[in-house]
Amino acid sequence: MKFGVCTGLEESAKILASGFDYVELGASGFDGMTGDWDPAPYARLPILATNLFFDHRIRLFGAGKTPYQEYAERTIHRAASLGVPVMVIGSGGPRTAPKDIDGDARFVEIVAELAEIARPLGIALAPESLNRTETNVGNDLRRLALGLRDKSVGFTADSYHILYEWDADGRKLWLDDLMEDEIPFAPTHVHIADLPRSGVSAEDAMLVAFAARLRELEYDGNVSLECSRGSDFDYGSALEALKSLFAF
Repeated sequence: MKFGVCTGLEESAKILASGFDYVELGASGFDGMTGDWDPAPYARLPILATNLFFDHRIRLFGAGKTPYQEYAERTIHRAASLGVPVMVIGSGGPRTAPKDIDGDARFVEIVAELAEIARPLGIALAPESLNRTETNVGNDLRRLALGLRDKSVGFTADSYHILYEWDADGRKLWLDDLMEDEIPFAPTHVHIADLPRSGVSAEDAMLVAFAARLRELEYDGNVSLECSRGSDFDYGSALEALKSLFAF
């Protein structure tokens, strides 16, 4: 298992120097909206995943939708040139759908279409569920994961989004039962943060249950820390907490 951090180019060296195995960068930074792109700043970085797949100007649904195919193909090819193996698709704004559209079903179809481009290039697409303050599509991880599986596409399990939705619903479930319900089978990729999205702790009951479910599913892939970080963020302590949470 490898541990990384969702970050930007400017913090990559600091994160890697602190002991993390890789960085997860924003794919929208590859500037798929244009034909111009300089790969040099990314050279020699261990980029084992990307997030922020769609540029914020892209709209997948509705009257204001923009063509996404050319953008997506260009972005995927640029990621492949850097050796990126996994591309997470969050992109809450671009995937928000009008109420008269079955956004969940259409989103799965779009991802499956793009996976046909990514797969031959050695890239796995792995959409994540997002909470309802970010989008109205793909809020239920279980439903999203099962829909993607029918199209032979994986998914990203994100602890923050699972816990945010659980907290918003006020569901009185045991954490272990919640995680078993929300994560029906092993994901392709993992994002982790506590509910305030301020970091990770090996004593956080919610994260303990999240990690336990992944161990139960024998997940042994990459885990990316995705949280708010100030200039004094303790990367060493965060890495130790992650290792403790996922120790088999």
